[in-house]
Amino acid sequence: MKPDDEDETPSADDGAQFPSAKAIGELEALTKKKASAARALAAWKIVTAASTNSDAHAVMDFARDHELVQPCEHTDPTTRANLSWVNPIDGSQMIWIPAGKFTYGTGGESAYCAGFSLARWPVTNEQYAQFIAETGYEPDQAHPDYDAYLSNWTSTGPPKGKEKHPVTFVSLFDAFAYCKWAGLVIPTEWMWEKAARGTDGRPYPWGTGAFGNKKLAHVEAASTCEVGKFSHVRSPYGCEELTGNVSEWCQPAAPKAAIGDFPPLNPVVSVPGPSETVETGVRGACYLRTSAESMKSNHRRNLSVARRNQWVGFRPACVLPVRPA
Repeated sequence: MKPDDEDETPSADDGAQFPSAKAIGELEALTKKKASAARALAAWKIVTAASTNSDAHAVMDFARDHELVQPCEHTDPTTRANLSWVNPIDGSQMIWIPAGKFTYGTGGESAYCAGFSLARWPVTNEQYAQFIAETGYEPDQAHPDYDAYLSNWTSTGPPKGKEKHPVTFVSLFDAFAYCKWAGLVIPTEWMWEKAARGTDGRPYPWGTGAFGNKKLAHVEAASTCEVGKFSHVRSPYGCEELTGNVSEWCQPAAPKAAIGDFPPLNPVVSVPGPSETVETGVRGACYLRTSAESMKSNHRRNLSVARRNQWVGFRPACVLPVRPA
């Protein structure tokens, strides 16, 4: 920690000049409470809610200095790099993807990406139901694909027996709303590909061979399956089902963004009008796919951001270099 006479942290009375002053005050109040799961959750909600502020670094620094959050980077060089943690808001298991270069595309190109965390599995029906219960979320009825929203659910919730299947029939905007509640973001295609290919640039999340696809991923199937069914097949960092089960929404790159840059924390994507097309990339072969080419980590396809269908879900990320205490 800095000495008091060098501390640049804004006080709670500086709200006009420092957008995060209120958050600092709330964190300061938490330091007077005993460490507990409730305190960790409260601190994490404050830190993630303030992450879009211009002075968000002050909130993160205060939280780290007072051990209200923990760094994701290992300080012990003998510890495995793929640290995992649980997001206390939605229960997602998050995998830390360390900073470094990664291979992307079909020509062996490489780029640098800072460290981030990516969910081990796609968001499930059960998690999405929790989001609705806590927020009352309902999409805009003017949305071009409104009638398809959660069209496989019943009036009481997810299909019986499929609570732990990936949620589908959600648009990119529905995924954005979920992530805002959960303190997470939709990853870019480059973040997704870095997590899938690891440091060695492997063509498939599991390695180099495409043989026995049905044993390696949930493909050539009639429907989704419960997440975690292919835990023996992981990307180099520990993420599962990057191939198979559902394809996953990725966030459009910001204008003039370099490959490897993080997405905006406040995404601005237009809802397409009746005669307009706005598309983004989806990654990962879904359960319907049969070709080995579609199962590669660089495989992508464009999809309207308003589309809701049975084969696309989403897997959230966290771009903060910290995790809950």
